[in-house]
Amino acid sequence: MQSGIGDEVELKRFGIPLVQHLPGVGQSFQDHFVIFGCIWEYRQPTVIPNAARAVLSWKSHPRLDTPNIQIAQSDGGTIRSEMNELGLPANSWWSLAPGGVRPQSRGSLRLTGRGPRDPIQIEANMLSHPEDLEAAIASVELCRDVADSDALRPFNKRELMAGNLKGVELENFIRQRAVTYCHQTSTAKMGRDSMSVVDGRLKVYGVSNLRIADGSIMPRVTSGNTMAPCVVIGERAAELIKLEHAV
Repeated sequence: MQSGIGDEVELKRFGIPLVQHLPGVGQSFQDHFVIFGCIWEYRQPTVIPNAARAVLSWKSHPRLDTPNIQIAQSDGGTIRSEMNELGLPANSWWSLAPGGVRPQSRGSLRLTGRGPRDPIQIEANMLSHPEDLEAAIASVELCRDVADSDALRPFNKRELMAGNLKGVELENFIRQRAVTYCHQTSTAKMGRDSMSVVDGRLKVYGVSNLRIADGSIMPRVTSGNTMAPCVVIGERAAELIKLEHAV
């Protein structure tokens, strides 16, 4: 946008000369969310590491064709400091971080100035769509089901968070603790409609010799971590460039 490629109205706000009017630039922002955290106290202290020992993908409803929930063991966010405030040592609790990977919410990016050091205004709109909140609630409930399973129940002394929250209180807990999974995508999407930014060869519409090869070109964020898909996009861009220039 600071180079003059984007929504003409947005660029005029900062006097940026228009190179190509593409209103989709900065729109359709999508991201996975993660919730820190669902926490249980062990009956007996353990030295088993808590973080990144297991990941679970699941569906919040059978009608879905792919999982929309991703749960990982994690002690991230403010979990450690909160447990320290409760007087619990690091080896006396364990946690799960539920999250959503098929968001229906859409956000946007906007400029705050025309200079390269001016920050971007990110309107994530996380959990703004009712289906995302439903998935978030289902992910917390699934964490509770896992912890209360026959296999794990003997190890748990009590549930520390979210506790016995239901209804609006549980929704508030989720909204307060939901953060980015750092899987931001889709603000320069591939397609053929009026909001598309790149074509099937990753070329920016209306601009010569310019391609985009990152997660922003995804029309919809993948239902899993975005690192591997971004590698595939980069490899595909390399193939296209080699073919075009016969190298």
